[in-house]
Amino acid sequence: MATLQARHAILPSQTHDEFARESFAGSMRKFFTEELFPGNRTLYTEHLRPAFEAEFGRPPKDVAEVKKLMNGTFYYRAGTLLGRASQELLWDVVGESVERQLEDLKAKVPTGKTLGSLKLNPELEMPPYYQAVDIHVMPGNFHTEITENDVFAGALYDRGVYVFSYGGLGEHNHALGDVFVAFFKERFPNLKPKRVLDMGCGCGFSTVPFKQAYPDAEVYGIDLGAPMVRYAHARAESLGVAIHYSQQNAALTDFPDGYFDVVYSALMHHEVPKKVIVDSLREGYRLLAPGGVMFHDGVERKPDTDPFLQFLGNWFTNNNNEPFENAPRELDFEGTCVAAGFKREDLFQGTMEQVYLKGQLPPIPFRGAVKR
Repeated sequence: MATLQARHAILPSQTHDEFARESFAGSMRKFFTEELFPGNRTLYTEHLRPAFEAEFGRPPKDVAEVKKLMNGTFYYRAGTLLGRASQELLWDVVGESVERQLEDLKAKVPTGKTLGSLKLNPELEMPPYYQAVDIHVMPGNFHTEITENDVFAGALYDRGVYVFSYGGLGEHNHALGDVFVAFFKERFPNLKPKRVLDMGCGCGFSTVPFKQAYPDAEVYGIDLGAPMVRYAHARAESLGVAIHYSQQNAALTDFPDGYFDVVYSALMHHEVPKKVIVDSLREGYRLLAPGGVMFHDGVERKPDTDPFLQFLGNWFTNNNNEPFENAPRELDFEGTCVAAGFKREDLFQGTMEQVYLKGQLPPIPFRGAVKR
């Protein structure tokens, strides 16, 4: 792994053997991501497509024809098997470590006076789409509670994401949050927000960097999963960062109108249906004060027109439990924002260079709007 994950009070520890297994799972994942998966392009462009064109006098016309070609090769089938297996192995080996020390981790959730705050809602209904699938093959998704005062999902995700990215997100998994802060500061250098909301905050990877960048601001993070915000709260307190976490649905929050100067989400929209994206954008408009800014990553990315790229883009949907991967591509972001109340001339878009796996991943696209 590129770095050692920085310790904080609620991060699960590893025995020698647990660390060895996690390292193997991360290396296996890295091999699939950087070697096997890109090799599919070489296989197709240099061998399968030329042979198809020689036989039929044209390239494959749609995803179905590309899929038939790729499924006919041992390389693609074996690579797909290894990719799925590495994802399952990742959660298995990290999960065993978390289970071993779960009671100790639960005891570290603050109960007295804290820097920030935590508000849970046991009555909050989990949407059907959220319960129907374990996103990213993570057992129980982000909301399942297996014990009282549970933090299993949060601890699993914190350590699991680090192993998944083989340390590429930095010692605190904050690299993406750092990109968000950098984009916001570059785009709105004169805006000093008083209140900031991170929708779908998870463990707080994108929440903590905002508070560190704007220490005088009140920073809030919301997520459907109680184990996630419970863990995020304990994690932020351990890092000495005051953040207000609550268990809420981003499509319908309990905050008053015009409460925030900034509303954003990181990696949320590819995990929810298109309707939920629409509802969260409308909610973002309601929550913003005049002059406030809403922005999100990856919304309304251009659909691929090449059948092969469409096929590759569907890999995670078909093999990694990400059924809503294409939802941001299908969304009319501009029309949705205008319908919510934003002015068309106040919409914006941009990109920011990755601070992790630089050169291997494309710049992160952002789209957003200013409320007048």
